[in-house]
Amino acid sequence: MPAPAPTDKPGVLRRGFTMVELAVAIALATLIVAGLYQLFIMQSRQLQFLDMQTEMNQNLRFAADVLTRTVRQAGLGTGEHVTGVLGNEGVDSWVLNPVTAHNAHTAGNGSDAITVVHMDPSLTMNTSTMFIYPTDTDHFTFDMSMQDYDSVIQNYAAGEFLLCYDFANPSGMESYLWVISSVDTGDPSWGEIYVADNTGFTDYTTVAPPGQNLTSVMTCSKGEVVTFYIDDNDDGMGPGSAGHPVLMMDLDHDWPEDDDVPLVDDIEDLQFAYCLEDLDGTTPCTSTTSWNDDLATTEWPWMVRINVLARSRREEATGKFPGLRPAVEDNSAASTADSYYRQLLTTEVLLRNMRFYTNLTSG
Repeated sequence: MPAPAPTDKPGVLRRGFTMVELAVAIALATLIVAGLYQLFIMQSRQLQFLDMQTEMNQNLRFAADVLTRTVRQAGLGTGEHVTGVLGNEGVDSWVLNPVTAHNAHTAGNGSDAITVVHMDPSLTMNTSTMFIYPTDTDHFTFDMSMQDYDSVIQNYAAGEFLLCYDFANPSGMESYLWVISSVDTGDPSWGEIYVADNTGFTDYTTVAPPGQNLTSVMTCSKGEVVTFYIDDNDDGMGPGSAGHPVLMMDLDHDWPEDDDVPLVDDIEDLQFAYCLEDLDGTTPCTSTTSWNDDLATTEWPWMVRINVLARSRREEATGKFPGLRPAVEDNSAASTADSYYRQLLTTEVLLRNMRFYTNLTSG
């Protein structure tokens, strides 16, 4: 078998790339790599933005869901206002209304807070007709043979609130709030909820004077007194700070305290507005003039506008997209720009329970 022919012919020189060709090739490769790198940076930044946007949307949805569900319950099982503990009218000028506004609670131009009072609709029980309860009573008795009272009363505990309303009061519907001392379910026929004496509170003794009796049958339930606010300072009281604002929930109206519940991270501003629609409906909640940023103790809102402003967990790294916290309701815009992404969610909640009791007590 003949040997393969040589690949190189004698006397023929191989040709390579010239310096000019190499320079052009390197330049083109550099341009392509630089373009790919810029595309990678843009895609990474877009991915970061989408990640922050998704996180903000999740925070906003959760915050709005908790706020709207709670605010919608406002006034359930209450009258014009709630007397007793937390309602020391005449002592510290505090009146516990079903909805209480705390406009710019951090002082001056800042985020709002709101306190909502209502019954737990799943835990209602009527006091027993077999007993008479004086205004300074230390307990209420419930017939365990009624409905599912034996299981309902198990949800009450010391330190929580008992809220009872009385339709039979001669002056109109009244609501009373007590602190629960203990719960006794040892007798299978009767359940007793022991409460702290309310006669030290001026507003309570005004409608339930000492030496008299309460109505024999009242509808009672666990009282929910919920306050929402923004923790955005470094006082060590909660997890929030200026760089990490947190939406907080307080359940005993003693806020801010260490036992308050952190709900949502990176909620920068919380603003409320209240529509004071007339009883005859002549002032609908459609114009800006019918909405107030604050409430007097004698005013009842029929609608609440909730504004929740979320911001990204961190600032945009390169600082190429300066932002400014926007003006929301009566909270003016920030004066210093930063590089946070922000998103605002606004929703309006109709207070059906407030309308029902207002019409009832005014009619």
